[in-house]
Amino acid sequence: MTGRKDFDGLAELAALHFRAAQAEMAGILARETRLRQNLAQLIESKQNQAQAPRQSGDTALVAGADIRWNQWVDQRRAIINAELAQVLALKEGSRAKLKKAFGRDRVTQALQANAIAKQMRGRRRREAYES
Repeated sequence: MTGRKDFDGLAELAALHFRAAQAEMAGILARETRLRQNLAQLIESKQNQAQAPRQSGDTALVAGADIRWNQWVDQRRAIINAELAQVLALKEGSRAKLKKAFGRDRVTQALQANAIAKQMRGRRRREAYES
């Protein structure tokens, strides 16, 4: 594998692999952001509920709905936190893939540039020899 065409194909393949790794990481980061936003919204709504003034005749208070709602919020937070932990683990794996793909992309670009330079030097040498 010494020809420029060989390195062109390799560089293209490495670039595609790198873009795929970037897209995977972007999806994971978007998912992480959504989960963190959902978690923040739940925490905020629970804090707002806790700070809201209570009246003794409040039907939600009498029926125990506020207690059940708080339990639901806590359960939902636990589920989101578990999913967030999974996403963070995926993120680390994806980060490693992205680093590797980035390195391969840079190396193949350098190999391609060297092959182009070598081809140009050879062409110049031939032109100088023929003159």
